[in-house]
Amino acid sequence: TPMGELMRRYWHPVAATGELKDRPTKAVRLLGEDLVRYRDKSGTYGLIERFCPHRRVDLSYGIPEEHGLRCMYHGWMMDETGQCIEQPFEETVHPDGRFKEKVKIAGYPVQEMAGLLFAYMGPEPAPLLPRWDVLTWDGHRDWQSYDLPCNWLQCQENSLDPLHFQWLHRYFGGWMMNRSKPPEERDAWNAITGAKGGDHKKIGFDVMDYGVIKRRLVGDETEESEFWRIGHPVLFPNILRVAHGMQFRPPVDDTHTLHITMQFRPY
Repeated sequence: TPMGELMRRYWHPVAATGELKDRPTKAVRLLGEDLVRYRDKSGTYGLIERFCPHRRVDLSYGIPEEHGLRCMYHGWMMDETGQCIEQPFEETVHPDGRFKEKVKIAGYPVQEMAGLLFAYMGPEPAPLLPRWDVLTWDGHRDWQSYDLPCNWLQCQENSLDPLHFQWLHRYFGGWMMNRSKPPEERDAWNAITGAKGGDHKKIGFDVMDYGVIKRRLVGDETEESEFWRIGHPVLFPNILRVAHGMQFRPPVDDTHTLHITMQFRPY
C-alpha cells in the first residue's frame, strides 16, 4: 500500500541487543513480513526471511554459526543479506556446483545504536539512521517492548492528544491504584489523582521540520515548565519523545503494533 511503501523508507527498531545475547534467534513480524532476527557467533546481526527456501523450515529455530544462520533441517546456511552460503550435501555431491549462488531470501540491513537494533526494509540506498539526542547521550537506558492489538496509527494519534493525560493517566490511573489497596488504606481517589486543580488550562501545537511538538499546561504549571517549554516532540512517522524517554511504534501489520519504550538515566 502507499503508506506501507512510505513506512519502509524509515528505520524501525526490532529488538534490544541484550535480548539477542541470551537468545540469539527470535521470530519477528514487521511491516507484514515474517522474519527472524539473529546474532551469529562473530557478533554480526541479521534480519532475514523467517522460512528456509529449501523446505520452508522455521529459521527462528536455526543455529547461529560463525558467519551466518544454519537451518537445522538440512544444514543450509544464510548470511545476513539472505544469501545462501552453504549447502552441505549438494556441495559434497557436486563440488564444482554453484547452485547456492542462485538461492536468496529477503534480508534487510540492521544497525545497532543505543542498545537497540534498527532495521531498514525499503529501497537502497538506506538513509542515515537518525541520531536523536537521547540516543547519543552517555548514560543508562532501559528498553521495554509490548505487542499491542491495534494499528500503529492509533498509538501515534494518541501521542498528539494532550487532554487524555488528565483523565486516563491521572484520574483513572489514581482510581485503579486506590482499588488495589486494602479498603482501610484507600484515600479519596479524587484527591489523590489531582482531579481538582489538575485541569488542562492551555494546550499548543507547533509544526517543526521533523513533526509536531505538543505542549500542555496542567494545574499550577507555567510556561517555564518542561511540558510547555520543551513539550513532547512527535517525530514523523511513529516516534514520541517524552522528557528523557522515547517511544517507537513499528507496524507489525494492519492490526498489530510493536511498541518499544526507552527511559534514559545519566551515569
